[in-house]
Amino acid sequence: MTGKQRVLAGVDHRVTDRIPITFDAEKEVYAVLYDHLKLRTKEELFDRLHVDTWMILPGNFIFPKQEEGKAEKTSIWGYRARVTEYSGGTYDELCFAPLAGKHEIADIRKHDWSGPRTLDFSHFQRDAQAHADRAIIGVFTWGAYFVASFVRGLQDLMMDFAMRTDYADHLIKTITEKILAALDTLLEKHAGGVDIVYMADDYCSQRGPMFSPDTFKRYVQPYLTEVAARCHAHGKKFLLHCCGAVRPLLPMIIDAGVDMLEPIQIRAAGMEPAGLKRDFGKHLCFYGGVDLQQILCNGTPREVSDEVRRLIDVLGRDGGYILGPGHTYIQIDAPTANILAMYDTAAETNVPGSRR
Repeated sequence: MTGKQRVLAGVDHRVTDRIPITFDAEKEVYAVLYDHLKLRTKEELFDRLHVDTWMILPGNFIFPKQEEGKAEKTSIWGYRARVTEYSGGTYDELCFAPLAGKHEIADIRKHDWSGPRTLDFSHFQRDAQAHADRAIIGVFTWGAYFVASFVRGLQDLMMDFAMRTDYADHLIKTITEKILAALDTLLEKHAGGVDIVYMADDYCSQRGPMFSPDTFKRYVQPYLTEVAARCHAHGKKFLLHCCGAVRPLLPMIIDAGVDMLEPIQIRAAGMEPAGLKRDFGKHLCFYGGVDLQQILCNGTPREVSDEVRRLIDVLGRDGGYILGPGHTYIQIDAPTANILAMYDTAAETNVPGSRR
């Protein structure tokens, strides 16, 4: 099977010759792997790690090109982030939310929402054709809640949900219009060769959702449903990213039409793999799962291999599982030997029910 065939079969809950595999990591991890393996290109690295997916991001995805290299940069949504160092690398830390402290609906209308129109999908079909043997995952932008948490600031947004519901309604609907316009641009003009559409929208902490299921139903489920419907109308699967303890929201996420869930953070409350497979495995394809909080960073290569085999046995049974990191991006604290053990074991382990 090709990587594309393997992934799409897995999404449709069919058993494949081996478990479908995905990969992503912080840029510092890519550099370490290139050096260790004496490789030069992303294609060579993905071949070595047996990766079946290929993700394409739009130009100006978060920050316009002219903001690259700045210590403090302004996003297409108008919030600002500061490049912050940590042991081994850097990350972008929110330093200015343009609607923080501005509690009038008129403030939402006055905000400059023109940035998302700069999202550039013109390279998608070319890149998809160049990697047509892998499942192509096309990203359009973030979910409306996730964008709102940066533009409004998380504290104000939570208060909006509780006390300023008209404001929250207007903000989420305004951002929804922008993300759906970006999605339509992708689907109607640039989606040739794209198999799966990806959207990140983090609602949860390690312990549970950051707001009630009723709030989710009011503000989030409607636009999730619309995104899923538009993807399906164009023959694409919909992959939703949500870290943390998302289990209480899964019935509504499934009802919205989401096909795939990333990253399956198994140490979060309620995210034990056997329970997820039992209760939701017929309706969702799980994507990720390999623990980055303890196993990949602190375990031995043998412990990593054992965990990979366990996940394949539990989540991979009867299809519906794409194996990858349980927090999207492998972090720099993961030993190279553990990363290689993860991917080599995944490629060598039989899926329950396969005839390989």
